[in-house]
Amino acid sequence: MKKTKIIAFLLLASALAANAQITKGNWMVGGDGNYTNSKTINPKNEIISSGNSIRLFPNIGYFIVDKLVLGVNVNFNYGKNVGIPSNTAFGAGPFIRYYFLKPEKKINLFTDANIIFYTSKTQGSDSENTNSYRFKAGSVIYLNSSVGLEITLNYKSQKLFYTSKYFTIGIGFQIHLEK
Repeated sequence: MKKTKIIAFLLLASALAANAQITKGNWMVGGDGNYTNSKTINPKNEIISSGNSIRLFPNIGYFIVDKLVLGVNVNFNYGKNVGIPSNTAFGAGPFIRYYFLKPEKKINLFTDANIIFYTSKTQGSDSENTNSYRFKAGSVIYLNSSVGLEITLNYKSQKLFYTSKYFTIGIGFQIHLEK
């Protein structure tokens, strides 16, 4: 039992100490999330709803060349608004991400775009299949050679029973795994 714990600790420590960063052939695993407080306004400029939602976006990607990642995002969304029934959505889709600075930099800038195909269920109604797209840009601060903390500004557009377009601030982590 003690040997197993030591081996597990050494494997974890070596994975976190790996010099993976953002170079061709490496993997990226992580995700981000955001919280939204929103108001829905009708054409007469009256507030018809307000509420909160949380969105989680786990991902996995592969560096096809230095600084460029292609991968898959998963989406979980839960929203509860006053005046509108709660909504839950699950989905997945491709993403592309590009880092602007050199791989050895401790702080880097990136941009990311994705499309999510998902099923949304609003309380009291049938499920709806739809999609959304999201663009984000931000910075990543590497806590060590493999783990990065991200802070982003996101723009998302989705169409359900209505079209929503909004900006959010997100926070996330990425772990870069060496080939």
